[in-house]
Amino acid sequence: MIERAELSVESLTVDPVQSRTQPWSGDDVDKQLATSIDEDGFYHDVLVRPLDAVDVRVTTDTPDDSEDGQDTPNPQYAIIAGSRRYHAAMEAGRETLPCKILTADDLDAAWASLHENTDRRPLSEQEIASQLNLIYELVKATSSDNATDSNTSDAKTPLSVDRFETEEAALEYLAERYYGRTDDNAISLIEGHLRTANLPPVLQSLFKAADERTARERTALDNFGIDARTTLGSGEGKSGTSREVVALHETLADELAADSLDATDAVLDAVGSLQHDEMSEQELRRSLREFRNEVSAELDASAVDQHDQTFRETLQRHAEQLRELHEEIEPKRPFKKVDVLGPETHRHSRYHAHAMQTRNADSHSDLVRTLYTERLETLAENQGWD
Repeated sequence: MIERAELSVESLTVDPVQSRTQPWSGDDVDKQLATSIDEDGFYHDVLVRPLDAVDVRVTTDTPDDSEDGQDTPNPQYAIIAGSRRYHAAMEAGRETLPCKILTADDLDAAWASLHENTDRRPLSEQEIASQLNLIYELVKATSSDNATDSNTSDAKTPLSVDRFETEEAALEYLAERYYGRTDDNAISLIEGHLRTANLPPVLQSLFKAADERTARERTALDNFGIDARTTLGSGEGKSGTSREVVALHETLADELAADSLDATDAVLDAVGSLQHDEMSEQELRRSLREFRNEVSAELDASAVDQHDQTFRETLQRHAEQLRELHEEIEPKRPFKKVDVLGPETHRHSRYHAHAMQTRNADSHSDLVRTLYTERLETLAENQGWD
């Protein structure tokens, strides 16, 4: 049953199972929301549940209270969805918020937070992965010692909930609830989300929205030549880029000598070295995959004390080859979002350059009009059009 009520901001706090990593950054978009609430009020209610229904413990190395503005001595309700509106309301000087009070346990609240994105920014790929991992931790089968191991800095640890007896059953449950199907592809996508969620935090930050990264994460990306203003992956969910980043990290963690490079730093170095401004994510995925295959073979063939040098030489070679390829193809490439590494791109780029020359076209648009006219005349002749 859902009850509607006008609740004071002092009675609210952010639910530990809500899916937004950083609900409020104070940027221009957030300020626009605050202005909208100040001038027009609320179009949608904030979704909350009684605080005494929360059964999840949050373990974090860095307290979030000051960042979230949660100076609430006596909160009574936890916000499942609408944390941006909550912060915007305080920014606008509002003392109360229209709320829907939901009766929900941790599991139902976690699903509601994942799906309820009205009046909110789309979730980043990292947030989706993190939320699905939270739900998986709530329902998965546990070993006899109930040990849990998570690399995430803001891991949310469940206290008690009914669990599935097998890992397969838990994965099928997530696939059914999130994708609406339980075929092998859906299961594989869920497994990919969970692997992304268990990357080291700085690698997860590659898939965060730029304004959701911490200062430490932005500095780490900048140090490796990665533009901290960009985001890898898709807000729609699991991308091939995260799959390649996970695979590269797992490969390097397994094969690099313990006293050699740190696997996390090595992955950041690879992303920063192999990514170019005009590169599509498809090209980056292919570059990371090809580099992973070659560096794995090179590490296997080299002595342990040479791993550091082997990695750096292999990465430098790949980066130089990519740079040369982009310098050769980029000026001729008619369509910027095609795969510059694919054989069809090379062939079509040569065709394009040849057609521009033979038809004395001054620009791409001139060439398109000329080819279009030629094609129409050929069709008219073949089809006997008047």
